[in-house]
Amino acid sequence: MPGDNTPATIDSTFVVFDARGQATPIGVTPGFWDELNDRFGDFSGKLLVSSFHFEQDWPTWECHPHGDEWIGLLSGDFELRMDLPDGHDEPRSMRLHKPGAFAIVPKGVWHTAKVRAPSSALFVTPGQGTLTRPVEPYESQPRTSPDAAAPATPPAHTLLRLNQLNLVCRDFDASLAFYRALGIEIMESPRGADGIRHAQAQWPDGFLLEFDNEMLARFYNAAWRTSEGKSQGRSRVVIGISLPTREAVDQRYAALTAAGYVGRQCPFDAFWGARYAIVSDPDGNDVGLMSPLDAARKTWPPVTSPASLSSST
Repeated sequence: MPGDNTPATIDSTFVVFDARGQATPIGVTPGFWDELNDRFGDFSGKLLVSSFHFEQDWPTWECHPHGDEWIGLLSGDFELRMDLPDGHDEPRSMRLHKPGAFAIVPKGVWHTAKVRAPSSALFVTPGQGTLTRPVEPYESQPRTSPDAAAPATPPAHTLLRLNQLNLVCRDFDASLAFYRALGIEIMESPRGADGIRHAQAQWPDGFLLEFDNEMLARFYNAAWRTSEGKSQGRSRVVIGISLPTREAVDQRYAALTAAGYVGRQCPFDAFWGARYAIVSDPDGNDVGLMSPLDAARKTWPPVTSPASLSSST
């Protein structure tokens, strides 16, 4: 504020640097990431300077395809793990446990963190095209001995991760009131003139309970448009399954529908940056198949998903 000499802190204010070196402070609010996307688009040529506190292992791997990321320890103790390709000289694991220690993650390298003690770190991130994928359970299991070989391929079920449950609410405000009364902390996205409403609660392991109103459901689930006025085909629960790649979404959807299961929503590039599809289980519950998010593929305002020829009518 003009005339206010109190300096901002990195906990409450992140900073965006553009290609010319100009710095833009951005206050950290519940709608911070939406505001960042609205103001800076695909983040081309820009860096985000941010600070995060984490007490548990990161639930995801991250990858920044357009530049190296700098990570500096402010306090705590954690192990930075990098999924480096064969022939790389850098270590695949680096422990940061002395304040001031830092690491540089090379461009395009997947990385995650295993927390030894509650930690805070400073990040300088080239945000354009940032990718994420979930950390799978088998990745955190200790080997029986230092010489034990890792399995050539993970068990098939570990390529699937139950990471999300969406509820399509008849009365959005009433649903949020109930789950808040239950004791769940829920963050609602800013309301738009388009009538879309969305909120979410996140658990420490990364699991998401998400709330959508019927207007939003019509954008991402063709069954909600082709089944107007009918109860069949309009499940109010979407069980979210994450898959490791965009191609895996198409392949799994094709295999399930070929086996006779009902496709509610054919695979498409969703406005939130993932490849997405929906199939129905034998009891009529919707099961969403979703790839890792790709920030470069996000679009706004949302575009209605394509019709699914195999959707129930």
